[in-house]
Amino acid sequence: MNEPLERQLTAPFTEYREVSVTDPLRQGDIIEAVAAGASMWQRHLLVITADCDLAFAKHQGRVTCVPLLTTDEYLMEMQIPRLREKYSKKAIGLLCSLMPEGAPAVSETRLRAWCSEAEPNEIASSLGLSGRDAETVSAVLTSIRFLDSPAGSLKEAVDGLVEALLALPNAQKREKIVQQIVNALKAPYAQPPGDALFLSAIAPRHDLGYFVYLRQLEQVLEPEIAIGPTRIFARYRRISRLQDRYVHALAQRFALVFMSIGLPVEYEEIRDLHSELLGENFR
Repeated sequence: MNEPLERQLTAPFTEYREVSVTDPLRQGDIIEAVAAGASMWQRHLLVITADCDLAFAKHQGRVTCVPLLTTDEYLMEMQIPRLREKYSKKAIGLLCSLMPEGAPAVSETRLRAWCSEAEPNEIASSLGLSGRDAETVSAVLTSIRFLDSPAGSLKEAVDGLVEALLALPNAQKREKIVQQIVNALKAPYAQPPGDALFLSAIAPRHDLGYFVYLRQLEQVLEPEIAIGPTRIFARYRRISRLQDRYVHALAQRFALVFMSIGLPVEYEEIRDLHSELLGENFR
């Protein structure tokens, strides 16, 4: 029987639903590591093994899962490195264009590493620069140093990006830079990449926002997953199950991620050679 309309209108929105201890393990179940020190890749997992495999024991007792990362963890792991690389390429390109004639040839990789090994003014001096040219190059070097500085939190990482862009010559105002970075970090929420999906909550008291990441696979032995109270040691306990529409959406995304498999250039070259040799036999 459907819930009364009044209750539907007042009930808080969640992508998960609570599950009875009598319900068997199924695709879409969310399990939580019992060990407090579990890594972010193993702390919360989403069961991706198909229902039919679980029902008919086709999975040989091994349950395939994907991790659920907090929003900060996901952005730090997947988005911050992309932004750093994007801004670093621009800064390195600008730095190369500012190199004086006759300066020693330095690869972009070495130039970037040099930025973390010496102070910007020392590098500018080593290049034989002085005055305004030295100031401009030092500013770009400072920007690269900020981009490559380690960060222990998302806030530290964002602050580093902001300082890096502010250090560049003719930098935009801080407000515009902050908005630019924030917009880039917001993008995965509304338009997630094909290998991830945002969930606002995954279980009671787990409502800080999460991303399901589909490229990292974890396998857990089914007997190690407790679906209800038990005295037997378990590595994981089930805490909820996603609602059907989200399970279906994630299963579809999971299939698409692994449907297209890129092959190396060397393979394509050998393949083309065999194709050409076949043609030679019929001339």
